[in-house]
Amino acid sequence: MATQSWDEFLDRLADKFRGPVEWIKQEQRQRYLQPVRSTYEALKLPVLDIGSGRGEWLGVLKESEIPAVGIELNPVQAERLQSQGFTVHAGDAIAYLQSGGEGRFSAITAFQVAEHWSGPLLWEAIHLAYRGLAPGGLLILETVNVASLWAWNHFLYDPTHTLPLPPDLLQFMVSEGGFQSVEVRYFAPVSDAMRLPSQFGQWDILNQWLYGPQDYAVLAVRP
Repeated sequence: MATQSWDEFLDRLADKFRGPVEWIKQEQRQRYLQPVRSTYEALKLPVLDIGSGRGEWLGVLKESEIPAVGIELNPVQAERLQSQGFTVHAGDAIAYLQSGGEGRFSAITAFQVAEHWSGPLLWEAIHLAYRGLAPGGLLILETVNVASLWAWNHFLYDPTHTLPLPPDLLQFMVSEGGFQSVEVRYFAPVSDAMRLPSQFGQWDILNQWLYGPQDYAVLAVRP
């Protein structure tokens, strides 16, 4: 049966190229749960998840008894998450952040979202996230590591990707947005079988360019 709408196509695209839901949940649990839990326990405020998609991260938070709110632009996915009992708003994340007050959240997360915005919209989102977080709150932005040619190939699989973000650039943008303790963490290494022989030292830089980690995240704290 043919996919009828663009929103349905994007939903199916996630199933095709993002990976199984339970696998993504396990990866996110290992990568991000500990710092988000620590921040939540300190501030006792909910987490905002931007671009909730299929709800993997919302599921991790629910299982961990951390209250969370999602915002999802795709109405197909937003409606499904609502039917599953998640608190999810259907609409644009920038508008949602603009309409809210200051210091409402202990953490704001956006996994594989930043690359969908233009540069000015990402800049605005960083500033709005700063306003939306309580002092001591945590920002996490995960995106494709376009500094790796292997990951860059996967970047092109989504026709809604518009903004390649090298790690140093996103780190600088977040720092300039007023955040502190801005850290880059790399994830999803390419299989060693794909890499050039490690016994040749001159291949180290080339390996990073060709087969560097597929994802990275910037973690930062609102002072």
